[in-house]
Amino acid sequence: MQLTELVRYLDSYLQTAKFRDASLNGLQVEGRDEVKTIALAVDASLQAIEAAIAGNADLLLTHHGLFWGNAQPLVGWFGRRIKRLMAADCSLYTSHLPLDAHGEVGNNAQLIKLLGWEMVQPFGDYRGQMLGFIGQLTTPLSIEGLVAHVKSILAIPENEIKVWGQTPRGIKRVGVVSGDGASELEQALRDGCDALLTGEVNYAAVFPSIEADMPLICAGHYHTETLGVKALGAHLEQTFRVKTFFVDVPTGV
Repeated sequence: MQLTELVRYLDSYLQTAKFRDASLNGLQVEGRDEVKTIALAVDASLQAIEAAIAGNADLLLTHHGLFWGNAQPLVGWFGRRIKRLMAADCSLYTSHLPLDAHGEVGNNAQLIKLLGWEMVQPFGDYRGQMLGFIGQLTTPLSIEGLVAHVKSILAIPENEIKVWGQTPRGIKRVGVVSGDGASELEQALRDGCDALLTGEVNYAAVFPSIEADMPLICAGHYHTETLGVKALGAHLEQTFRVKTFFVDVPTGV
């Protein structure tokens, strides 16, 4: 398909224009006119860019892109990324908050679906935008059981999942916000959640989670944000005649 057609579709499907975001969402680097193969990655790192080029991708689709609201000279590590993309005539499309919040292919919707929970309501207010959802478990779990389930389903290495806070009750209602969502602890308390599942810890949330008996489960920023680009890639394969492949570059965070 044509790059312009794909960009138009993605902007509409992800409702890109409605989000206030530090990320420059949408087409960040323009490459060749026709798109047959799309590489998918969490980050627009040089490693992901090189893998996309090696796989003959016409476009790299990422959750974390290159531009975050501030002007930056095209020098050093930053300039090398853009130089490689442009030299290979490979486009870069990024979707940050829109891909967190999407009700079908979004990171949080996919997390809840993969974990086998029911998505009951939006959750995770960021500047008036709901980015996550509350997941309802069919059968309550202990915190140990819940963590074991998350670790197993998401294939998280033992040393990369962290938990603060305990609860004497069975956990049935979980606030889910991928990435950097620990600051939503207060909303989890207000919304009657039994636990909060996110990616990485916010220091200010540690003692409140302990003192409020609200377990804070941090399953890795990277691990909780691989699902959106994968689901979006599968959607594009089904909708258009394009091929996709996922580039796995875990960060340990």
